[in-house]
Amino acid sequence: MKTDIFNDLFIFEMANSHQGSVEHGKDIIRAMGKIAREHNVKAAVKLQYRDIPSFIHPDYKGRTDLPHIPRFESTMLTYEQFSELVDAIRAEGMLTMSTPFDETGVEWCCDQGLDIIKVASCSALDWPLLEKIAKANKPVILSTGGKTISDIDKLYNFFTHRNCNFAFLHCVAEYPAPIERLQLDFIDKMNRRYRDIPIGYSGHEDPNDNVVPMMAIAKGAKILERHVGLPTETIKLNAYSMNPEQASKWVESALLAKTMCTLKKPGAKYISQAELDSLHSLERGVWAKHPIKAGDVITSEDVFFAMPLQDKQLTSGQFKDGMVASVDYEENAMITEQPKVTGVGIVRSAVHDAKGMLYEAGIALGTDFEVEISHHYGMKHFRQTGAIIINIINREYCKKYIIVLPGQSHPFHAHKVKEETFQVLYGNLKVQIAGEPEKVLRPGDMQTVLRGVMHAFSSETGAIFEEVSTQHMKSDSYYEDPVIAQQDPIERKTYLKKW
Repeated sequence: MKTDIFNDLFIFEMANSHQGSVEHGKDIIRAMGKIAREHNVKAAVKLQYRDIPSFIHPDYKGRTDLPHIPRFESTMLTYEQFSELVDAIRAEGMLTMSTPFDETGVEWCCDQGLDIIKVASCSALDWPLLEKIAKANKPVILSTGGKTISDIDKLYNFFTHRNCNFAFLHCVAEYPAPIERLQLDFIDKMNRRYRDIPIGYSGHEDPNDNVVPMMAIAKGAKILERHVGLPTETIKLNAYSMNPEQASKWVESALLAKTMCTLKKPGAKYISQAELDSLHSLERGVWAKHPIKAGDVITSEDVFFAMPLQDKQLTSGQFKDGMVASVDYEENAMITEQPKVTGVGIVRSAVHDAKGMLYEAGIALGTDFEVEISHHYGMKHFRQTGAIIINIINREYCKKYIIVLPGQSHPFHAHKVKEETFQVLYGNLKVQIAGEPEKVLRPGDMQTVLRGVMHAFSSETGAIFEEVSTQHMKSDSYYEDPVIAQQDPIERKTYLKKW
């Protein structure tokens, strides 16, 4: 599902702020274009399309005692006039976008080649209109104001089944929206529930409040939308629309929040040297409590911990009983021994990483399982070649979770007795089946491996997949590499009852 057009998108919703005037609408567009260039952001100006002659029931036309009808009729523009506004948006280098409130409006969006179609909260369950929009084959953004999670699930399924490229906006459809009812935590819920589409925020709060967009960004909003206008001597903005100065500050605040929230390394926490230096200045080092001779075993009785930590000194967190002194140490001298890399340390580190991946994926194991660590070329090379296998059940049928750490691969092998099916639960898994093109499986994707078929898998970023198979036999793995094949399974396996 393509989503790039949505990411980091600012939407300036012009709505009826054009006051039925094409020239005033162009003035607003130019003002928003200037803001987009000043801040170097991807921006769209959104119009609203209604075919007023058919949109309003004949018996209610001209009525002034009903909400919205006078405003819609007095600000009506023709298709040709809207086309002028669309051309003006493109001239400013911004994306073109409209909210169609009827089927004719959808046709206008297609005829004018707009980049995005928006679904308003009031139309989000208008299934005849949604059918028309889904067939337009354009990116779609849906506001979810006033919609329950069940309603939003229906919309997700509707557009997913039609293979549409779409995004949701959390929205509180009150104008203006009170701060105490914004419920920005719902962005978290939507991001967890609809992991494969962008989630954004459409705001109607006080135009001077720039804390809300910053919080929305911090919650994971990829799209921000606000109503904008251009006040004049005769035009006054409503309580939830921004003038150009407020819109510029809104964008600036959101960009600041993005800078504050964005990871500096893809998928990982960046730790600067300045941060390390700051912490090292407060850490404790290991010091000799009394003279220690080279070759002596160092225990906790032989040392004490104190700051300041010296360059190349062993830290208190690195110290382990049983280290052997490589040099003589005088009383109060800093200990410079370095921790040795051991198989136990490698296993412990890998297990911690695997558990972290399970936490992030939301996979609960329960208490009844066995952990199997495959290290085909020895534990020292486990980070490059191997896998962690969580054996859940093994009867006539078998279920396992297999964890592939980032950068790890599992070499070509086959099973003579077992047939298995993989389904990816987390991350991306590269699967190689003998005689077939290489495949990249993503969450939800499946791959069946028949008996006797050589296969291998790997992951650049890490993956967890579920294996469902016939009964697993411990001597039923046959490896292509003779170095592995000649090993006893016990030589390339480590079993943990608890972790």
